[in-house]
Amino acid sequence: MEMRKEKADLEQLLNSLIEKGFIPFNIPCITNVSFLRRLWITSHQNDRDYKFDFSLRDLASKESWLWQFVCENGMIKRQKEETLIEFYDNLRWRTEIVYDDAEYEYRVIESALKDESELEDFLLNSIKLD
Repeated sequence: MEMRKEKADLEQLLNSLIEKGFIPFNIPCITNVSFLRRLWITSHQNDRDYKFDFSLRDLASKESWLWQFVCENGMIKRQKEETLIEFYDNLRWRTEIVYDDAEYEYRVIESALKDESELEDFLLNSIKLD
């Protein structure tokens, strides 16, 4: 029962994003988004319905435009900034790279590193709708 609730939450999130202008995978005329084991997008064009099948991993990819859309529209739940520090003892040189978690490239990489079992929760916990 809990699993179905999460699937409904993901469907609701995606449909809400579409209402706000998100066009996943650049598919025009989307009429429905559903998710059970895979993401199904229905599009109505030229008096015909077309169904597109994607995995959750596909949704979190750069090609879906999900992260670009939510980052550009300020829909990211902010995490703490992570800093990677490399220190070279013999050169006394220190490099700091600060990743901005509101940049879509960071989110694409972060979601690519998530295990498949964690990906749905990561999406639900990273995107905010106001």
